[in-house]
This record gives sequence, structure tokens and C-alpha cells, in this order.
Amino acid sequence: MTSVLLTLPVVVSLGIAVLAFFLRRKARAVEWVSVGGAIVLFGVAGLLLSNISALGPQAVAFGQWIAPFGIVFIADNTSAAMVMITAIIGLGIVIYAMADLKEKRSYTLYHALFHILLAGVYGAFLTGDLFNLYVWFEVMLIASFGLMALDASKVQIDGAVKYVVLNLISTLVFLLAIGLVYGATGTLNMADLHVKAVHIPEDTEAVLGALLLFAFAIKSALFPLFAWLPASYHTLPSGVVALFAALLTKVGVYA
Repeated sequence: MTSVLLTLPVVVSLGIAVLAFFLRRKARAVEWVSVGGAIVLFGVAGLLLSNISALGPQAVAFGQWIAPFGIVFIADNTSAAMVMITAIIGLGIVIYAMADLKEKRSYTLYHALFHILLAGVYGAFLTGDLFNLYVWFEVMLIASFGLMALDASKVQIDGAVKYVVLNLISTLVFLLAIGLVYGATGTLNMADLHVKAVHIPEDTEAVLGALLLFAFAIKSALFPLFAWLPASYHTLPSGVVALFAALLTKVGVYA
């Protein structure tokens, strides 16, 4: 049961996004799918948090490949709590967006991108290895760029381009760090890294730490690497800014 719950936040979010995209010409149907899906995600997150609190940390390996070789989702009290918080925020924002964005021509597409972004957030909180953390960050990047540029105004495009350029730099640095981590330890599984990290030379460890800090500092908009945030946030509707401020940068801090 818990193994199914671990995958549901991502699977349900992506499913809602697909449905919302295909129903994009029917605003009322998109609203029902988006809000109904957000309520389902709230329930799933609550069940996951309850199970983790009762049973302790749980993991699920995909494709019959056991850790540290396969893709793994892991939930402990912290990650389950973050999933719960994300579900609460997501439900609140999607309800608010129904009033804030309803008159915009891009309104229905907003819901599809919104749930793709949520899938990336859930994946980042639950993944058990560095490479898939990178994958979920890229899912978030693609969806967030789409949300930033929804209205296609000049000022929004300008802010979105700055956001993407800086985050692509962050991505390249993160990929470099991932490659160096694998070269130094032979693994990208986080639990396995915890064991093998003690054997990394101190100078290599310092370089890896600096690269990862730089990459996540950009994604978290930490000083002095926050130039994309003031360039983009003021151009966005409240329903989009609320989502970014509540979730987007916080995932970088969590990572």
C-alpha cells in the first residue's frame, strides 16, 4: 500500500496535467479536473504522511532494479511532510487561480502546466538519487518557464528568459557535480552516498560541495545569485507568483 502511495503524487499530477491539456478548450471541465485532482492529491499526501508516521521510512524501487542501481522513491517524515505541505499549497493556489486567472486566454493551459510543476516538486521531494533529482528539477524548469511566459507579453518573456538562462547555468553545474560525484563514489543513490562519502578526499569533497551549493543557490534565489527572481516575479499574475514563491525556490533549499 505504501509503495503505491509513494508513486501516486507524481502519477496523479501528470495524469491531471494530460487531462487538463486535452480539455483546454473547455474551461469548466479543466476546473473540475484541476480542483478535483488537487483534492485527490491532498488525500494521497495525508495517507502517505500517516503511513510514514506509523511505519517509518519507506522506499519503492522501479523496474525490479534494487537500490543503489535502480530508480528509487523514498519517503521519511521530512519528505512526507513536504509532500503534504505541497498538496495543501497546491489546492489553495488552484482554487485561488480560478478567480485570479479566469479571464485570461491562457487560463486553461495554466492548469496543465501547474500540475506538471507539482509533479516535478513531488518527484524532487521523493527521489532517492541525484540524477533523478536533476530530472525533476528540469521538469519544474520547463513547466515554470511555460507559466512565466503564458501571456507572451514582452516584459514576461524578458523575465522568463533571464530565469531560464540562469537556471540552465545551474543545471550545467549540477550535471558536472553529478558526474564528479559518480566518478568519486561509483554511485548516485543518496543512501549509498551517505555510506561512501566518508572515503572521498577532503579537497574533492570541498569542490563537490561548492558546485552543489552554487547550483542549488541559483534555484533557491539565494544572495547573490537571485537576479532572475526580481526580473520575473513582478511580471506574473498573483496565481503564478503564489505558486513560485511557495514552492519553486523552496525545493532548491530542501535539496
